[in-house]
Amino acid sequence: MAATDPAADLEVTPEQVVAHEARLRPRVGLIALAGAIFTVLANVVQNTTLADGPKVTEIDALREAAGEPIGRTGLASAQALYLNDHAAGLLLSIVLQSLVYVGLGLVLLQLLRMTLDRGGRVARPTRYLVYIGATLASVGGLARIIGLLTNASDFAASKDQGTQAAHDVTTSGGLLVGGTLVGQLGIFAMAAAIVLVALAAMRVGLLTRFVGVLGAIVGVLQILGPLSQASFIVTAFWLAMIGALMLGRWPSGMPPAWAAGAAVPWPSQQEIREQREHARGGRGGGGGTANGTPATVTGPVSDGPSPSTAARKKRKRRG
Repeated sequence: MAATDPAADLEVTPEQVVAHEARLRPRVGLIALAGAIFTVLANVVQNTTLADGPKVTEIDALREAAGEPIGRTGLASAQALYLNDHAAGLLLSIVLQSLVYVGLGLVLLQLLRMTLDRGGRVARPTRYLVYIGATLASVGGLARIIGLLTNASDFAASKDQGTQAAHDVTTSGGLLVGGTLVGQLGIFAMAAAIVLVALAAMRVGLLTRFVGVLGAIVGVLQILGPLSQASFIVTAFWLAMIGALMLGRWPSGMPPAWAAGAAVPWPSQQEIREQREHARGGRGGGGGTANGTPATVTGPVSDGPSPSTAARKKRKRRG
């Protein structure tokens, strides 16, 4: 059996769960919405800052690689000088992204707590992955950009602005290299934490199937880079939806698990088929209620096993 978070063994009543969450959910919802906004702002600032960056044609790049003069400063040198001239914008985008990681960590921790209070089961290291991911991703990102901009500043003040010195701007220095490594480790930890928490919350009925699966996609996309085009859009969208759920503003109505304080899992495909068959039987007169209304069930089912599930378990025990 897979290890689970030890906090899941603490006994709390559904009423205590709902009362506790009523005080925390508004704050967590606002943090999630702020994270969505900061994610968009970080991407906009970064793209705006780099929009006028030096570019080179493929022919010029080949000529430069071959050591031939291209009639102007080499591409790497021009890029290093551009980084120095636009340090403020680059630093601001990373600061915003670091704040996103901190906020995302807080949201994941609360969503994890809510999942465990409803009897959800997650891998034991999940909580530590959130702590490690949020801390290392934010600190590593800041260290990397500070190291990069320090190198760019030293390059701009140096008499040697050749191609090799320019390449060293983006590849050398303990702060730059260490920050890059730490940041990558944090991103991988955060990616795993997002996937685990989103799927666990979906299984107890806190997140709809769409939001739960999208959360898993968000985790995977983090590996591509938090400010990549696909990653930032999906991450911002997902955080906005989590914020709406935390604030009780889900357009189609809140999933029952939020108000129940207990797990209300979504029906499986087999249970959905059984509900449809039951509804058809009701319309035919065999499964209706006393007033002739078809006996149908919609939305999440209770966390007890369905008749088909119980039957399967009995057959397994007999085998």
